[in-house]
Amino acid sequence: MGGTRLPASALARMAATRLLRGDLALLRRAQEDRALVLLRAVHTRLRRRPEAVGPEAHRAFEAHWALLARAEARRPAVARFALGYPAVGARLVAVVRAADGAELEWALAAFGAAAVAVALLTGTACTADLAAPEGVLALPGVGVLRAFAPGARVSVRAGGAWVRPLGHRRAGAAVLRLPGTGAGAGSRPRWTAVGVGWRQPARLPGSAARLEDIDPFRVPPGGVGLPGLEPRPAAERDETAAYPWAARWDRALALLLTADPVRAAEIGALVRAVVPLGAAPSGGGGGRVSATTRAVPGALLTTWPGSAAQLAAVLVHETHHTKLDLVHELAPLHGSEAGEREGAAGGAAHRVGWRPDPRPVRGVLHGTYAHLALADLWARLAGAGTVPERFRRAARDRHEQCWEQVREALPILLNSSELTYAGRQFAIGMSEYHQNLGKRVRPRHR
Repeated sequence: MGGTRLPASALARMAATRLLRGDLALLRRAQEDRALVLLRAVHTRLRRRPEAVGPEAHRAFEAHWALLARAEARRPAVARFALGYPAVGARLVAVVRAADGAELEWALAAFGAAAVAVALLTGTACTADLAAPEGVLALPGVGVLRAFAPGARVSVRAGGAWVRPLGHRRAGAAVLRLPGTGAGAGSRPRWTAVGVGWRQPARLPGSAARLEDIDPFRVPPGGVGLPGLEPRPAAERDETAAYPWAARWDRALALLLTADPVRAAEIGALVRAVVPLGAAPSGGGGGRVSATTRAVPGALLTTWPGSAAQLAAVLVHETHHTKLDLVHELAPLHGSEAGEREGAAGGAAHRVGWRPDPRPVRGVLHGTYAHLALADLWARLAGAGTVPERFRRAARDRHEQCWEQVREALPILLNSSELTYAGRQFAIGMSEYHQNLGKRVRPRHR
């Protein structure tokens, strides 16, 4: 994928869930490569089937594609970083999956907004008229303008941009200033904005991640949920504002930095957006839900976490799903995509301790890896002298539970014929680390 390769030594460290700085850089490149692969798929589709959309939509796509090329040539590292934002990836996935005709034209309009967002963040001069569905223009990773108009004009010049609604004189405009466009190639862009109707995702303290509660592509169509539970939609900003997300994030990171700086570094490198999930449409409870998506790595979708420790656990759990997805892109760990789907013909389903429903091998591998990382986290928190004794006792109990769940699941993987050679080596590495972890912190009730 994009020329990135996974050395055997790195695969072994990833199996043990603990990475070096170079391993994190490799996964970050793989994360950005994912967006480039989707971009190539989009371009290939429109090149091979230009008749899939009308002439006007095709001309607009060509202009947006050329704009992306100019942005990448101007500031390659910043362009790759901007393309790796999850809401950009979600737009690319929408183009790849859209049916020919009106659906594809709608997806390409959203792609155009992503191209302009990348241009803005790289300081690439342009002027573009963009569609604003339902009167809202969304520039992924930048912000959203309530235009009260069917479209808006974005003008990017050195150091900033102007966003103005089209055909609606009473609607306000937004002015965005980029004080750092002349910084080094690897710098992460920051901006300030003023304007009526303008909103932007808040930066979470101590990281480059954002609290993404405004972009229309932040949650997959249909919402997020577990089997048997009502899917959760994206939380709207007024719902998000009722909870102190930034403070909870700050405390969770502080807890991780105290007990396990390696985990904190992984989260800082791989989590680009935290997406709050709202209440179930029926108004019922349904418990807490968290998720990541393989198609769009870097986004962590979650309901409100009850404590800083719970958010720390969610961050570790979901980041390991992302890590495993990226490892699988670099060195396939199991069989074909068809065999990965739950319930696919010929694919075995297995009982595991963390889910009530039978899981395919891919699900067993993901769950085992995430719970191995959690067993490690709780072991470190159980031994941290900076937290209260009552908390350490609870952490030891959670370590024991996760350790036992991994112990029960590992034989499924070690005896599976659905794993590749790399997948078997990965399972063996997990097993070895699991044994060492058990020796370091002995569970009390085994």
